[in-house]
Amino acid sequence: MTVHHMVMLELDGGLSDTQATEMFAKTGALLRQIPGVVDVKSGRNFTTRAPNVTHATIVTMKDKQALAGYGPHPKHVEVQAILKPHLKSLSVVDFEV
Repeated sequence: MTVHHMVMLELDGGLSDTQATEMFAKTGALLRQIPGVVDVKSGRNFTTRAPNVTHATIVTMKDKQALAGYGPHPKHVEVQAILKPHLKSLSVVDFEV
């Protein structure tokens, strides 16, 4: 079964929309280099239904084994280092379809 790794982020507001878009393009490119990653999509939350979520990313992976290797992978660690200075909060959900 395919695994979806959904990350809901609240950015601190120090980035312009253009800077945030560029940051997510860069991190998406890094994540696509991880074995088992099939797709990466990111975007800005345009509703008020989740008031503490400014952006979200969905990483689609081949299976649970790919998810197990994803967290400690150096490219994922690099993405965490890029995002961390801009985060107020972060929530993660993993599910299979």
